[in-house]
Amino acid sequence: MKKLLVLGILSLYFSNSFAQEERQIPFSVAISAHIVKYNQKIDLAYQDKDLERAEFLFDSLVTNHLSGTYMDNFNVYPLKGDPILLRDYEKPIFLITYASWCVPGIGEIPALNDLADRFHDQIDFVVLFWDNKVKLKEKVKEYNSNIHLVHIDEKTNQDSYIINKLKHALGFPMMYFIDGNKKILDIRKIVTHHSSETLSNSYNIHFNSLSKGVSLLIADLDLNTETKNAESEEKENEDQRTDKERNIDEEYERYKQERDSINKKDN
Repeated sequence: MKKLLVLGILSLYFSNSFAQEERQIPFSVAISAHIVKYNQKIDLAYQDKDLERAEFLFDSLVTNHLSGTYMDNFNVYPLKGDPILLRDYEKPIFLITYASWCVPGIGEIPALNDLADRFHDQIDFVVLFWDNKVKLKEKVKEYNSNIHLVHIDEKTNQDSYIINKLKHALGFPMMYFIDGNKKILDIRKIVTHHSSETLSNSYNIHFNSLSKGVSLLIADLDLNTETKNAESEEKENEDQRTDKERNIDEEYERYKQERDSINKKDN
């Protein structure tokens, strides 16, 4: 009986301790837990040609189960140089997953280029192609130098588990908005439109859509900066005296009080 009581107390203690810490759930774990049921429901929606229902299901999956999870660490491969780990990107990440055979809207890449020009000091813009190096080379001229172009060849990559989840679970092209700690703030589909759209209209459609992701990352960055500044101010305002200095100051305060008291009596 005593053993059971002790075990119960220990269990309660550790449960409370862990509950106080933020649970950092990996994206791969979260998507694995919910993707089967999601696919069943969304397949029915598409069979019924209910696009509104399909959109609702995607938004619910992201909002309720994927936002707030942490992107797994994995290698991406630039055209030149060594592989790069996702955690090596220090800024918030605007990640787009793509493939060379996907046909973007005529104004999509120009809009992304303009946003990268404006915000590359604050955000790492990363376009990840599910392709080999040869295919990636064909795309380089379309993007400006402020965008990190990387690729992963699924046949040769060393992170097959997370790559399988990223590429096949939600599909692509897809946008992932990831903060500096690699927490996923949101996941959005790339906006599509009819191929007959003019360059001007296509640019505006994509610029407005992509800007929402940029705004989300910047707002989160500003919030974190404000929080850090507030914590820094709080530390600065804390009593930073040593115990010896504090004792001396307290002794001096007592001396002043006694002196003032004597002066009042004399008067």
